[in-house]
Amino acid sequence: MKAKEIVLLILIIAGGIFFYYAETGKLDISFEIDDHFFSYLHQFKYEDSQVLEPPFPARLKIINSHGDIEIQGTSEERISISFQKRIWRKNEKQAKEVSDALKMTVERDPQQVLISTNRKEFRRRNFETNFKISLPESMEVEVENSYGQAKLLRVGKASIINSHGKVIASEISGELTAKNSYEDVEIENVQGDCQLESKHSDVLISDVRGKAEVNHAYGKIDLKNISQEVKVEGSHSEVYGRNLMGAAELETSYEKIVLFDVGPAKITGIHSEVEVEGARESIHITDNYSRVKVNSLQGNLIVSGRNLEIYGKGVVAQEISLISSNENIELSEFSGKVIIKNSHGEILLQPLPLTHPIEVEAEYADIMFSWPQGGKYPFEARAKYGEIKWNLPVELSFHQENHVSTIKAFVEESGNPSITLSTSYGTIRVE
Repeated sequence: MKAKEIVLLILIIAGGIFFYYAETGKLDISFEIDDHFFSYLHQFKYEDSQVLEPPFPARLKIINSHGDIEIQGTSEERISISFQKRIWRKNEKQAKEVSDALKMTVERDPQQVLISTNRKEFRRRNFETNFKISLPESMEVEVENSYGQAKLLRVGKASIINSHGKVIASEISGELTAKNSYEDVEIENVQGDCQLESKHSDVLISDVRGKAEVNHAYGKIDLKNISQEVKVEGSHSEVYGRNLMGAAELETSYEKIVLFDVGPAKITGIHSEVEVEGARESIHITDNYSRVKVNSLQGNLIVSGRNLEIYGKGVVAQEISLISSNENIELSEFSGKVIIKNSHGEILLQPLPLTHPIEVEAEYADIMFSWPQGGKYPFEARAKYGEIKWNLPVELSFHQENHVSTIKAFVEESGNPSITLSTSYGTIRVE
């Protein structure tokens, strides 16, 4: 290999590593370089304050960078602003000169109160600007920040953009929209709709009276007590949901989805383990190369995928449809119309007394069927290049032709739901 080719290969590998770490959040890049981390600089703090008297427009907007923002609604009809400056310099004289020049700006017009700083005027920064603001609790708030925490409490309609910063929002009386990255998000007690875009973060959203919509990548999403619809578009996002009262539409990849006490849900996963415990309405799951487990469902169950292990218990439905391959399907204590298709796996069925027919179609798969105690249901089993083992003390008819074995039982019970089991290159066992 020539020297140029070796250098090119090294650059390709280095570029791949760089983009991997950048995409997964293990590399945090800021193009604004501050040197206050060096030990020869000292930290100095200064604080300014200002009070604004009414009347106010409906909205307060704040634009900041490299600092924390905390906004709290109160019963007072005024806006109080505390502006804290943390400055890194060699000595207090240098820090004081920066502090005197570094100011907050306040602009008022009929639409909004705009609060910001003159940070852009400084070539050498090495400082952080923090705000603590109290305002009338019904006021609308808009925050633009970066590299710091944004915290809102008891405000009206709110919007937060906080790149590379944590977001905390609580007791929001209107709609909430938020966007951040690389830090966690905590949202609770929102009276309106909630919309979040985040990546490389852990997210908690609880007690939302409106709809919740989350666009997320790389991290954990925890949803609790959402009154209306929930939509999650995730990539490498682990999703937990509890007490989701509206319809849920959840999508992720390579991480698990776990739901407890939910309404109707549509779940799409790629290599994602899915677990549902206690659902009040229909569950529709599409997944591949993983495992699905559903317990205590009062609604229809539709599951389809490849290389998908399926386990269900306590499913009471009008319709149960399970389609998979290369993995086992196990269904117990269930009732409803059942259609199962599987290949290259085992099927185990333990139904409650039948309310609807059961139909199973398999290839290269064994079927184990536990007969409902005391029930008489028209039964037919077919096995091509396979066996049928009937272990009930009931007369049956047997027929074999062209390597296909067929048995029938309870054919006179034509008014009851029927059972049809079919496989090839496998064994059907009835206990």
